[in-house]
Amino acid sequence: MSLKLEQKYEVASWERCQIPEDEQIQAADEAVRQNPEDGGCWMRKGHALARLSLMREAEECYAMAIACDPFNWEYYRHRAHRMLSCWRFQDAAADFTIAARLNPNDWNVFYHLGLAFFLIRDYERAARAYRRYYELTDAQPELIAVSDWYYMTLMRLGRKEEAGKVLDRITEDMDAGDNTAYYARLLMYKGIRKPEELLSADPEENTDLEIVTMGFGIGNYYLMNGEPEKGYGVMEKVIQEGDESDCYFAFAYLASKAELAQRQ
Repeated sequence: MSLKLEQKYEVASWERCQIPEDEQIQAADEAVRQNPEDGGCWMRKGHALARLSLMREAEECYAMAIACDPFNWEYYRHRAHRMLSCWRFQDAAADFTIAARLNPNDWNVFYHLGLAFFLIRDYERAARAYRRYYELTDAQPELIAVSDWYYMTLMRLGRKEEAGKVLDRITEDMDAGDNTAYYARLLMYKGIRKPEELLSADPEENTDLEIVTMGFGIGNYYLMNGEPEKGYGVMEKVIQEGDESDCYFAFAYLASKAELAQRQ
């Protein structure tokens, strides 16, 4: 079985993956062997495994790191992130919550905590997490990313006035950094760009991840504006694109699949 198929198996069944020969993993193994009670060594092994999309094995390494140091917030954050990858959304929310209690000033924790609650459709708690993130950063790329999810969450709660205030901070001359797909979605919500324009964008100009990310935003836009068939149709294309391009760990892919599962 190819490594690509094994990676997909990793999040789809209880069968284990064969760990490939990899210098980083081998070095991490040796470090753990020499320092089995050092949580940092276990965390680095988890990073090496996650780099190859071996998410469950990575998650187990972060669990060992927590056993070494149960008050280290980073270990919970990393394990929670891998839980998201493995479709364990409730467990991810629990770990992100612990990380947030241990470190209430890390925007990354609250961003992913909001995502976990969004995926289990607990929009009230998602909104609280995004609001905290919103308070922790004013850097434009991060502001763009959280504004997108925060806006979608408030719209699903029917709090349109609050959602509109989120968009007030979004202008046409922002530095999106790596968050160009989120930025395009926000401009679409503001009415500056049209969904058809984003859908017809030249695929050669976007990465696979940007196409997947753009797709969920467009699909969600159609859902919010009373066109569910269009919305679900775009999300089905997101799933297809994610499967074909190995973007099946992307947040937009997870959200699209969760949305389609809820529809069924």
